[in-house]
Amino acid sequence: MKIVQVLATSGGVGGLEQHTFNLVNELSQQHEVHIIAHPCYADKFNAHVCFHAVDFSRSRWNIFLLCQLKSIINIIQPDIVHAQAGKAAELISKIRTWLKPVKFVTTVHGTKKNKSIYTFADAVIAVSQALTQGIPSEKAYVVYNGVYTQPNLSDEQKQQLKSEIYTQYSLLNSSKKIVMCIGRLEPVKNISLLLHAMSNIDAHLFIIGDGSLRSDLEQQTAAQKMKDRVAFLGFRTDARDLIQIADVVVLSSDREGFPLVMVEALQANKTMASTRVNGVIEWLPEPYLANIGQAKELQQAIENALTVQAQEDFSPLFMKAKQELTVTAMAQQTLNIYEHLLK
Repeated sequence: MKIVQVLATSGGVGGLEQHTFNLVNELSQQHEVHIIAHPCYADKFNAHVCFHAVDFSRSRWNIFLLCQLKSIINIIQPDIVHAQAGKAAELISKIRTWLKPVKFVTTVHGTKKNKSIYTFADAVIAVSQALTQGIPSEKAYVVYNGVYTQPNLSDEQKQQLKSEIYTQYSLLNSSKKIVMCIGRLEPVKNISLLLHAMSNIDAHLFIIGDGSLRSDLEQQTAAQKMKDRVAFLGFRTDARDLIQIADVVVLSSDREGFPLVMVEALQANKTMASTRVNGVIEWLPEPYLANIGQAKELQQAIENALTVQAQEDFSPLFMKAKQELTVTAMAQQTLNIYEHLLK
């Protein structure tokens, strides 16, 4: 099978980009896979993948961008063109008339009020059940995000990692539990809510990620007199190792599609607390969920996640995540959709 994937973002690596890297690399093990993406992502793909560099920082109305896309796809002559997220879907929809016969697939990664841009496709993949709303049922499929399994750190490695952080950030009382949050420090992640929720919980809070709100959040931490138990670790390439030293992983977002952080936490056998965002509500038990924007409810969910009972409640989810939320499973389900379209 000859597959073209289109990733139309132009900088930064979030869940959408990581999903695409993983899917493309996995599919390339069995099929001829081409990726059309911004040159900044060239080093994210293995040697089996055919990379086509396109400057996607240009507007989705840019005639030169549209012509370049049309030309590349028609030269490749694929069986499947798969557009990842809204901009890629809109670009492909604009040039569809000028493309040689091919089956089209799009993936919805986040909450969109208007999903009409996706419906030109022959199949629409959503990364959670909630995101299928507004998509014709005969075209809608759900494929959850998957990640590669992370090797387990030894007890000695975990202790060393903890010690480095406690020393670097001058944190006292290393016997406290660790609550961890991983995400961009931007409004949609609502880390401010998490700080309010943590104000009366006797635990350390490690915040991994960076963004435009970092200074504001650090000021809030100081105002809440929490500087001695909150560490802003910034962007880290070892975030998945850091998850292994957490006691609880928390999501305080206002919106999500299907957060990779949840997948990574469950695969690492970590209990969670979260706001009721898409994807999460399809997996986490009720006592560990809070209504969006409700600090008191999130505090209670975190406290529940810190209990011994939580380990018992989450144990089946840990096993299920290792079986179902993998890159292999994600790629196979996607291939099944391609093959169905090509019959």
